[in-house]
Amino acid sequence: MRLRKLQLNSSLVLAPMSGNTDYPFRRLAKENGCGLVFTEMVSAEGLLRKGASFLRIEEDEHPISVQLFGSKPEVLAEAAKMAEAMEADVIDINMGCPAEQVVETGAGADLMRFPEKVKGILTKVRKEVKIPLTIKIRSGWDNEHINAVEISKIAEDCGVDAITLHPRTRVQGFCGRADWNLIGEVKKAVHIPIVGNGDVTTPLLARRMVEETGCDGVMIGRGALGNPWIFSPKNIDFLEEGPAIGPSLDQRQKAIEHHFSLLRNHYGDEGAMKKIRRHLAWYTKGLPFSASFRSTLSSLKEKEALFDAIKSYFDFIEGRNQCQSLVSRENRSATG
Repeated sequence: MRLRKLQLNSSLVLAPMSGNTDYPFRRLAKENGCGLVFTEMVSAEGLLRKGASFLRIEEDEHPISVQLFGSKPEVLAEAAKMAEAMEADVIDINMGCPAEQVVETGAGADLMRFPEKVKGILTKVRKEVKIPLTIKIRSGWDNEHINAVEISKIAEDCGVDAITLHPRTRVQGFCGRADWNLIGEVKKAVHIPIVGNGDVTTPLLARRMVEETGCDGVMIGRGALGNPWIFSPKNIDFLEEGPAIGPSLDQRQKAIEHHFSLLRNHYGDEGAMKKIRRHLAWYTKGLPFSASFRSTLSSLKEKEALFDAIKSYFDFIEGRNQCQSLVSRENRSATG
């Protein structure tokens, strides 16, 4: 996928997720093959007030998109200009966040209710930045006001370089199923790249979204949590069929250790301990006895105790798997 002069090496994109897509997680996604990472959603007004202390871009996470939210054209334009000066590779305007605290300020998904306001914002921002400009939208406000196609046409006319569509309404939030058919409708309605988003949790679903909608890229959010391998070229090839290669227990454990190291370098020991507990819930999701394992973590305050518990847990699962494999072989021998 190409955005102006920016050529991405993969059409997979890491979604902006509050509290999750910090630098350590963006770095993990990049290491596993992600083509473009997004910052957490950044307040345009906050960026103008606090500057560099509010937004930090590291050299090893390019290309990176800075997602801004706000409702005032001049504020968003000035913040976009500042982010470009801070070496953002792409500016994205959020027009899809359903959170009440965002919507009540007239930002996020609320903007989709006012097409003329969208036009004013994008016209203003486009004049201020030379790097690619994108937007992230939803289907519309509710089922009676599905206007993603209309907003997409306005965006294209204003010089936007790509559109990400999460085909749920603001009223839906994250409930129900994403309507992938709408991604296809938007793709047919405009001539700029369209990135699909919503309900992609496996490589197979990413490939299916492209095949069913014709979208140019896939944005992955919750499906990447505890699963940075989803971006791996070994798993994601939209042109090749074949089973996904899941991470081994050893790969999971090493990823947790690496993630903690990145967190510690970024936040210090105390901050890393708080953050890694949250991610452990995702790294161990679906594994045997993961719920009971996670319940023991809150009482562990020291790094050594935490990683001793992690090692013991993975050793236990490995031993259990070997035992089950042995029993299975013996049963096959007996029936043969």
